[in-house]
Amino acid sequence: MDDIRSRETDLGDDRFSIGIWLGGTTTPNTWTAANRALSKLKDSRENNPFLLLRCPWCGTQMGPIPKGAKGGQEAVGYMAVTKSKIRFVCPDIKCRFGLRHEREGLPIHVVDDGIYDSRPTLIIGTVDKFAMLAWQTNARSLFGLGPDGTREVSPPGLIIQDELHLISGPLGSMVGLYEPIIEDLCTDHRGPVPIRPKIIASTATIRSYGKQVLHLYGRSKVKLFPPHGLEEGQSFFSAPAKLLDGTLAPGRRYLGVMSSSLGSIQTVQVRVAAATLQGAMQIPEADRDGYWTNLNFLNSLRELGNTVSLLQSDIPDYLTGIRKRDGISPENFRWPRITMELTSRRRSDEIPKAIEQLQQKYGEDGCVDVCLASSIIEVGVDINRLGLMTIIGQPKTTAQYIQVSGRVGRRWDTRPGLVITIYGAAKPRDRSHYERFRSYHQRLYAQVEPTSVTPFALPVLFRGLHGATVAHIRQTAESKLGPDPFPSESFAIATGLVRARAAQVDPAELDTLDSVIARRAKEWSRGERTKWNANVDGGDPLQGLMRYAGSAQEPGAKVPTIWDTPTSMRNVDAECQLRITDAYAIDAVSQPKEAQ
Repeated sequence: MDDIRSRETDLGDDRFSIGIWLGGTTTPNTWTAANRALSKLKDSRENNPFLLLRCPWCGTQMGPIPKGAKGGQEAVGYMAVTKSKIRFVCPDIKCRFGLRHEREGLPIHVVDDGIYDSRPTLIIGTVDKFAMLAWQTNARSLFGLGPDGTREVSPPGLIIQDELHLISGPLGSMVGLYEPIIEDLCTDHRGPVPIRPKIIASTATIRSYGKQVLHLYGRSKVKLFPPHGLEEGQSFFSAPAKLLDGTLAPGRRYLGVMSSSLGSIQTVQVRVAAATLQGAMQIPEADRDGYWTNLNFLNSLRELGNTVSLLQSDIPDYLTGIRKRDGISPENFRWPRITMELTSRRRSDEIPKAIEQLQQKYGEDGCVDVCLASSIIEVGVDINRLGLMTIIGQPKTTAQYIQVSGRVGRRWDTRPGLVITIYGAAKPRDRSHYERFRSYHQRLYAQVEPTSVTPFALPVLFRGLHGATVAHIRQTAESKLGPDPFPSESFAIATGLVRARAAQVDPAELDTLDSVIARRAKEWSRGERTKWNANVDGGDPLQGLMRYAGSAQEPGAKVPTIWDTPTSMRNVDAECQLRITDAYAIDAVSQPKEAQ
C-alpha cells in the first residue's frame, strides 16, 4: 500500500505504516532503550527486541548476523538514523525499501516513541498496553488527540480482537473495566452524532458470545459470521469435505490412551513416544513428512521437564528394546535426534526461529523429531506440515483442547491429523474424559465452557477503577497537568463513563461502584499529591499519586495512601517483607511434659 501511495499523486504524503505496541520486555518502549538494545545486540548475542528478521518486501535476511572469527555480530537492517532514532532499512540495495531509499526505510515501527510520533495506519498490540494509558500521556496521539487533549484527527475506526475467548476470567474482567474509557477515546465526538468504532472479534471456540461481548464492549447488537446454515454443518461459506464417491473425507482423528497397570503416566509416555517415533519409519516416504515430527503438548512446565528427562534416557532405552525385540535393521531404526522446546522459557526472539525450524520438512537438515510445547502453541502456530500430536493429560478447558489439537492436520487433504491424548489413571478428571471419550469428541464444540467476565465485581474495582479513571483524565487533559488540585470535573466524566457501562451491563453492582468511586475521590482530594508517579525510579515516592502494582512501599515511609496502579491487565503479586521474631517463642524447658 505504501509503495502504491508513493507512485500515485492523489493518496497524500502520509505513509501507510504498521506498528507493534508491546511491553518493554519484548520491544523497546523509548528511543533511549532502543539505542541501548542495539548496542548490546552488536556486542553480544543478546535478546533481539526489534523482531523483524526478514524484509517483508523482498525477503532478505535482517537482524543479528555473526561477524565470524572477529567475534560479535552485526545488526543488519537496523539503522541508527540519528543519535535518538532507529529505522528499518533492507540491506539489499536493489530492494524498493533498501539502502537507496534509506531516508524512507520500511514503514514499520516497534519502538513506542516512534509509534506515538508517527501514528501508524495499523497497530498490532495486546490489551495489556491499555493499563499503560494511566502512565504514558504520549499515547493520546494514537487516539487522534493533541497535546491539549483536543481532537486533531479521526480516532481509530476499526478494532479487531483476535482470539476473543482468551479475553475472559480475571483478564477479561480487567479489560471490561477499561473498555468504557478506550471506547470513549476511540469515539469521534466532533459531529452531531458520536461515531463509535466498529469492533470485529474472531474466535474458533466460544460459547455465550453475546453475553461476553456485552460485558466487554457494552454492545448488545452482535452479528455472528458466518451465520448458521439451514442444516448442521452446512452454510454458504463452508461445507463438509467429501470424496468423489460422496463419503466424508478423512479429518482429524483422536486417540485416547490410558493404562492403570503400567503405574504412571510417564511410563505410558515412553511407550507412546517410542511407538510414534519408530512407526513413522513404516510410512511410505512420500507421506512421511506429516508424521515425522511429533508435537507434544504439556499442561505445565513441570510436566515438560519430566518429558525432557524421558527423551534423554527412558525413551532411547525403550527404543533399543524394540530394536532387539523386532529385529529392526540399523537403516530402519530411528532415534529422537533433534528435539525442541517451544515454551515461554525461550527468549522472545528465539520463538520465530523455532517456528521456522518446525517448517523444515522430512529429509532436510534440522527437521525436528520431537517438539515439546506449552500453551504458547495454543494460538498463532499455523504450520501446515504437522500431522501428529501427543497431548499429555487433558487440558484445563475444552476450548484449549480444541485450539491445541487444531495445530495439526491443517492440510486434511494430504495429511489428516492424528491426535493422541494420554490420560493419567491416577487423575479422576482424566479417567472421566477417557470413559466418555467417544461421546465427548462426537460433540466436542458443544462442550465448550461459557466464558466469565465480571468487570464490576468489587475486587476488580479496587484493583483497576482508579487506573482507568486516571487514564482517561491524563489522555484528555493537557499533557502537563498534575494531580493537584483534584480535577473533580474530569474525575466525574471518567467515572461517569464507567458508571454508564455498569448500568447497561450489571445494574446490581451500581451501589458497590458508587461507594468505590466516592472512596477514590475522597483519597485523591485529601492526598494533595503534586506528582503522578510515586515510584522510586523516575518518580517521587513522597508526592506521587500512583506506584506500580506489585512494588513494595519504602520501608518506614509514613505517607498517605498511594494507589497501586497496574501496568498490565494480568495478575501481579505484591512483594512483602517478613521478619522472624522470637517474641512468641515457646520455651520447651519451662513447659509441662504434657504440653511438650
